[in-house]
Amino acid sequence: MTRPFLSLFLLLSPHSASAGEPVNPPSGETVSETGFVSNDAELREASALEEAEALYSRGIASFAQGRVLNGRAELKRAFSLLTSLMDEDELPTELRSEFRGMIEKIRVWEGREPAAESIGELSVGAEELAATPTETVPSAEPKKHTITIDPENTITKKYIEIYTQKRPKSVEQALARSGRYRAMILKHLRKAKLPEELLWLVMTESEFKQKAISRSGAGGLWQFMPFTGRKFGLEVSYWVDERYNPEKATGAAVRYLEELHQWFGDWHLAMAAYNRGENGIGRDLQFSRSTDFSGLSTRGVLPSETNSYVPKFMACVLIGENPQRYGLQVEYEKPEPYDVVNIPKPLDLKIAAKAAGVTEEDIRRLNPELRAWCTPKNRNSYPLRVPAGIKDTFLERLASVKDWNPGPELVSYKVQRGDFLGKIARRYRTSVNEIMRLNGITNARRLRVGQSLNIRPGKAFYQK
Repeated sequence: MTRPFLSLFLLLSPHSASAGEPVNPPSGETVSETGFVSNDAELREASALEEAEALYSRGIASFAQGRVLNGRAELKRAFSLLTSLMDEDELPTELRSEFRGMIEKIRVWEGREPAAESIGELSVGAEELAATPTETVPSAEPKKHTITIDPENTITKKYIEIYTQKRPKSVEQALARSGRYRAMILKHLRKAKLPEELLWLVMTESEFKQKAISRSGAGGLWQFMPFTGRKFGLEVSYWVDERYNPEKATGAAVRYLEELHQWFGDWHLAMAAYNRGENGIGRDLQFSRSTDFSGLSTRGVLPSETNSYVPKFMACVLIGENPQRYGLQVEYEKPEPYDVVNIPKPLDLKIAAKAAGVTEEDIRRLNPELRAWCTPKNRNSYPLRVPAGIKDTFLERLASVKDWNPGPELVSYKVQRGDFLGKIARRYRTSVNEIMRLNGITNARRLRVGQSLNIRPGKAFYQK
């Protein structure tokens, strides 16, 4: 989908510091203008740590904006930079400890953000499409559709040929995944009185992959960009990304498709606008003086992706409704049953998993929109999904837990001129002893400008 969203929402990022003289430097230690020990190797290594922290910070910002692929790329670069220096024998002990801490933070974030599912197995390039014959495509079984489905459309027949002859396994897997969501999607479509064929728009968009993300940053079953998702009621924030909640994303997609159909009065144009954006299709219609999708396609005003989008959708409808006719064997997956528990305060997902008797991965799979270590702190309550049949046991076990949210992961702070541990501790609502323990500090007065500290903020810090 189009209309990328640009914003800045940065949490858990390192604080930058200006260069300056060391704070209470150890006796006999030579210090450079930057506040670091004047040793070329250590200066280079400290600079590498600073660069890695900047990459880490940008990566977390990308995650918060919904640009998961960019975020992962930044974290990967930071990780590679750090691990390459960790192999050097002369790395000072203090920096080695800081490097390990930074590497662990990156690993925590990579584990927190569930791996995005790549899409593109059903993508077809223009050259492949042009070179594909259509003579062997079997005739479609006559069936009445609400949306016009043309089995004789040349591009549609080419997609059917490619999908059933060259990529049958990928198509069978996509159809198998559809079993998880079919009933839920049809429920939403029927409630809104929209054509049931729109179920197969999900195959066109995401191949029925719940965590699908495109190169442009569109995410989820219905491939919403963050801006469009928010416009139709989805929360995309530090705490949750509801584009990955199948139920909520489907509701948003139904509202969007309703609006597009009301705007254009034609389902083919509405679907083209879902791909290209309503403003883009509006301009194309005005420029070409066309009144329908066929006219836009014939006049060659559409981008190649949009020009193939509706024929691809029609191919997915024909194959999805009768895979056996095309020689495909599909074992449909079933929806995963769950119960909903209203959580009245933030709950660490590790604690939730333990109370449910499952893994944290299981809890995240049932709640794919959750992005942080716990349920959202910006809500009074949260409807957490747990495996079906364990709700009572879950609540009993949870009742025996005193602290539902022991605290988040560590954050990084760079010592600035004028800092001392008491001041830093007050800022993060923690204690001097805790900061010293986490960083192996034995003398509270031995800080230097630019030094990185690992800090676990107290709960009051997040309630500001």
